[in-house]
Amino acid sequence: MEVADLNTVLRRGHPAAERCLSALGRRLYFPGGVTAQAAEAAGCPLNATIGQFVDDDGGAVPLPSMARAIDALDGREVFLYAPQGGRKDLRQAWQARLREQTDGPLSLPMVTSGLTHGLSIVADMFTDVGTQVLLPDPGWGNYNHIFGTRCGAEMVPYSVLTERGELNLSAIAAALDATRGPAVLLLNFPSNPLGYTPTLEEAAALVEVIRAAPNPLVVLCDDAYHGMVWEDGLAVDGIFPLLAGADPARILPIKIDGATKELFFFGGRVGFITFGADGAPGAALEEKARALARATISSVSAPSQAMVMKALSAPDLAAQQAVLRDVLRRRYRVLCAALERHNLSVYRFNSAFFALLRVENSHAIRRGLLQDGVGLVAFPGALRLSYSTIPEGEIDRLVAITASHISR
Repeated sequence: MEVADLNTVLRRGHPAAERCLSALGRRLYFPGGVTAQAAEAAGCPLNATIGQFVDDDGGAVPLPSMARAIDALDGREVFLYAPQGGRKDLRQAWQARLREQTDGPLSLPMVTSGLTHGLSIVADMFTDVGTQVLLPDPGWGNYNHIFGTRCGAEMVPYSVLTERGELNLSAIAAALDATRGPAVLLLNFPSNPLGYTPTLEEAAALVEVIRAAPNPLVVLCDDAYHGMVWEDGLAVDGIFPLLAGADPARILPIKIDGATKELFFFGGRVGFITFGADGAPGAALEEKARALARATISSVSAPSQAMVMKALSAPDLAAQQAVLRDVLRRRYRVLCAALERHNLSVYRFNSAFFALLRVENSHAIRRGLLQDGVGLVAFPGALRLSYSTIPEGEIDRLVAITASHISR
């Protein structure tokens, strides 16, 4: 339901509730994006809507170390409160992982209730009504809700790719040059919904564009799909490590990541915020973030944190992750071949869980596909296909059915 309709329902049916709504309360509505479309596709045999990894029967695929941890958890790790900001050993272990990627300044990562919670904390800390937030286009629809609907920030889209399928550095530079003051640049690599990661050369050039920004800048790196890269020569660790040591008078890098995709723990809701600052400034930023968490969710689930800690403590963690990533890489290869065979137009993709098909009338095509038992997500002028949920042997059939609807 649109926001105006929701407010009308309240005004007519419960005037007191409508009159007492805050400014934010009046802006709130549940967006009809990925979540709503996935619910409609819940019964489809070929459900390629959600960016999570399942086996050929639709079951969960946990890391073995995490599956074993369920029966081995100490009662104190399950039934007692977790510390504000997260378990200290977990935060230190995640920081150690980040140290393998960068030598730059890092705050102690703070545990969040999923990555969306981390993005919301950053939005509350760094945006006011009218703050310009530069968002990727195509991009994840929830960014608009987090920064625009909740905080009243001004959404400034920039095109991620050129027509040739290269990182659109000129579009990002133009968006930065047009900022009126302190702003937020949101980067999402590997990308949702594009499934794109820049090459090493593109990443280095992007850093130079960012360093030339005319105004103070928060560079928010949504690295939800870190490590899910299927081709060589790409910036596997994203942009955050390349901004290490950026001028603290002008640029603050922030990394949002977590166990959701990296450790295949989709239901655990364990994410992290790490500021590109250490010492007293890093501690001050971390305390402000903890204050926001305290004022909203208080502390993150203790059992989930314990399970992530068990996984991080496993000596063969990298090998466990590699096994599951190899399954996804094979699905990616099969999808690439199928898309070429059926001659479908697709944005350039090389990573994450998605391919974004260029189509007209995307919502009409999506509704037609539902009738044939296929669930995709419609974006303006595009359909997102999540191959992480489709068995390798079913991918060609999925693409064939999709192609038949697009050609009608």
